Amino acid sequence: MMPEHDRLFKHVLPVLQSKLEELKLNGYEGISIEDIWNYCLQKKWRKKKVNEIRLHEVVSTIFSLRGSEIVNHLQIQQFQSANWFSEVNQEELNELLKPAKHYNSDMEMK
Repeated sequence: MMPEHDRLFKHVLPVLQSKLEELKLNGYEGISIEDIWNYCLQKKWRKKKVNEIRLHEVVSTIFSLRGSEIVNHLQIQQFQSANWFSEVNQEELNELLKPAKHYNSDMEMK
């Protein structure tokens, strides 16, 4: 985290904790304080310099968040960073990607 982000994060930590408690009460169990903060940085404030946002705007933004928008953001991030072949070893991957063998009608390879 950048120093100005870190300073602001520590300053609004009670607000983030309050939002997290609200989200948990509404059934959003898998969200962390860092998830809320990163969502704000990446989506809500991406076009702004964080050190120029007024404190009341930061607090208002955090309190106005909906659990569904954070969950959607997290799902998109997971989808984008997923390694689809993580469980396939190199030998299996080579087998999957090698050219197909062609057979004639007598089942002989060409």
